[in-house]
Amino acid sequence: MNDPSLALIEHALGRLRRNQTRRSLGKIAEQHPPAQVDLSLIPVLYAVEEGAEAGTEGVTVGLVAERIGLDPSRASRMVGSAIQAGYVERVASQTDGRRIQLRLTDAGAKLAEEAHKFRQAFLGQAIAHWSEHDRTELARLFSRFTEDLSKTDPC
Repeated sequence: MNDPSLALIEHALGRLRRNQTRRSLGKIAEQHPPAQVDLSLIPVLYAVEEGAEAGTEGVTVGLVAERIGLDPSRASRMVGSAIQAGYVERVASQTDGRRIQLRLTDAGAKLAEEAHKFRQAFLGQAIAHWSEHDRTELARLFSRFTEDLSKTDPC
């Protein structure tokens, strides 16, 4: 497909990811001594915070791996680090005690909330001069885009 808009979108998404991650994580680091917060765990917190997929019982390490785009062994190590840091806890399944699910602790929920606030403040500054209509339209189209993207099988 030779659509120049696709190249622009792809480039913009890369810049968005780099800018947002650098700035929001930097702000969080200013609020917490580095020894207390491993900022690489924030994607794990977001993945757990998102909750279970429809038709499933809970959040698992496998689901976290899928959501953050890592192989299961790497995701398992990151989840283990998040548990050790006190941000995530393992809980037994309500229907099958052999299955382990993940949920945020109060500390994990607080850190995830702080990360959301910083990212939203960053985005708010970037589009503060936009009209309400343009902000609403961006939210609508970007939400639609990410929803359709999640349904697309890259293979």
